[in-house]
Amino acid sequence: MKRLLSMLLLAVAWHGAAALGATRLPPIVDPPTKTVIPGKFVWFDLVTADPGAARDFYGHVFGWTFQAVSESGDYMVIATGNRLIGGVFRPEASPGGTVGTRWISFVSVADMDGTLAALKQQGFGVLHPATPVPGRGIQAIVRDPQGAVVGLMHSDSGDPADEPVGPGEFFWVDLYTHDTAAAAAVYARLGYRVFPAGEAEGDRVLLESGGHARAGITPLPPSEGPPGWLPYVQVESIAATVAAATAAGGKVLLPPDETVLNGNIAVIGDPKGGVIGIIHWTSPDATEAQP
Repeated sequence: MKRLLSMLLLAVAWHGAAALGATRLPPIVDPPTKTVIPGKFVWFDLVTADPGAARDFYGHVFGWTFQAVSESGDYMVIATGNRLIGGVFRPEASPGGTVGTRWISFVSVADMDGTLAALKQQGFGVLHPATPVPGRGIQAIVRDPQGAVVGLMHSDSGDPADEPVGPGEFFWVDLYTHDTAAAAAVYARLGYRVFPAGEAEGDRVLLESGGHARAGITPLPPSEGPPGWLPYVQVESIAATVAAATAAGGKVLLPPDETVLNGNIAVIGDPKGGVIGIIHWTSPDATEAQP
């Protein structure tokens, strides 16, 4: 775990958003429903200096397909089956800087300006202001008071419906942070109800909206790196996915452990440093999808 968390999700500034804002992207929901589900994580972007390498790795591991939609070819949408779930893009490097590889998770908001104003009052910093993206909606990127980066999204077409998550789709997100109580208090301003994950899980809490658990907040010791959000992908087999990731040049950062969800969860790293969780989760009640 220490090795994982020392590498986990460093703060990211999105320097490529200006160019992306001029590109028309496919809608998140097609046909549009206009249904907004505040608090639901609805989109996941991978920021990387090598989109081609990301396509090769994640295509092999998850069976994802990719389609370039920007004129430069630097932005690709990710699909699993017929469902769009995320994107991959190459940002502009800062002068004298380098571009790392990080996943950014986007949460749905009903009122972008109102949400940003409320979060600023709670000590959030704005890394990228609210920006209209043709075909997509309005999005922004913020950093919470403890340093974790998260995206905000108001989709023009509406948000994906709450329904069972299939293999290859994003299933869950966890915030690893130093002070779970403080994090829960500020994220509650996004409209979440906060409740304990369970006696066996210590200070871990869950964030709920619309009758569904949306994310977890997990304690992160100060010695184990900066806070950050970790997305998880649903897979049919943890062992097979770990093997595929290793064969494609990735690393196993947190191997499956029989004492944690019966070995049905792990964390892998792509060859360029991107970190992503994998989980095999089954539940008789989709509304109780809580790792």
